[in-house]
Amino acid sequence: MDRPLYSICVPNLNMGNTLVAALTSVLSQLDSRFEVIVIDDGSSDDSLKKLEELKVIFPNLRTKYLERNPSRTLAETRNISVKEARGEYCLLHIDCDDIWEPYILEFVKVFHSIETLLKEDVLLCGHQVNMGKREFLLEHGPYKYGHMVEDRDMWYRLGLIGKYIPIDHVVFRHRMPLSMKQRFQKKYLLTGKIVSDEIRAGKHLSFYLTNLWRDYMKHPFELRAYKVIIYPVCLVRAKRLGPIKNIDQLTGWNEIKRKTKEQNGTVFEIFSKRGSTFDSSILSPQGKWIFSHKAAESSISAMPSDL
Repeated sequence: MDRPLYSICVPNLNMGNTLVAALTSVLSQLDSRFEVIVIDDGSSDDSLKKLEELKVIFPNLRTKYLERNPSRTLAETRNISVKEARGEYCLLHIDCDDIWEPYILEFVKVFHSIETLLKEDVLLCGHQVNMGKREFLLEHGPYKYGHMVEDRDMWYRLGLIGKYIPIDHVVFRHRMPLSMKQRFQKKYLLTGKIVSDEIRAGKHLSFYLTNLWRDYMKHPFELRAYKVIIYPVCLVRAKRLGPIKNIDQLTGWNEIKRKTKEQNGTVFEIFSKRGSTFDSSILSPQGKWIFSHKAAESSISAMPSDL
């Protein structure tokens, strides 16, 4: 396989029940300029078998199998995927439990238009898909804070130097239902790690108690109560790991998010706010519709059938 121009970086851990459908939805819409690199984080299910079967069908699928290390975080796995990527550009946050509609190439076209407009390296952050140059990501990375805001921390740091560009568009992926075991792991085991990291960043028991009725994060009452119950165990883990440095990066994120959203928007607004006009002729009729509408205003199912 010739050296690809684009690498789609995908982490996996025990997602054997969804990864075939997820990766097929991505790989089937790509051309020879792309590779998909899957970093398996030591899966104990049938993920490796299914990945090997997919590699027979899709020659642009590459894999790297890691031995399971419970202390390795999602942030570290994402960093490994960027380092292993062979493309000049990386697409991130495309995961093994999503079905992607065939518009990834449209997103890539939009990225290059914005890259040309700005005449500098940036990270373009869409809905569940990010894109930037590999060397740029390595220079401004790595991802930090493994179980909490590893993406927002990166966005914050890039936002401070004007390199974070959020773009609004219709979401063109669908989250697949998880197994009962996966839902348990995501809802309860991962929540414990997140609470531990929140404590390391400065949150106290009073926050979680107040959150029972104020609901800062818009979570179900069951989950809010669960955080209060597990607080003592999470506190022990937090003290063992030590405080997270640069806490202002976590508390200052909302302000950065507000400012960058005001400065950007859809691709048409990104160009307009910089005194230019986006050439929508580079997109298909479907792509033009996706990137001219906002996620809060429309869904992919509302796309007109006659486009």
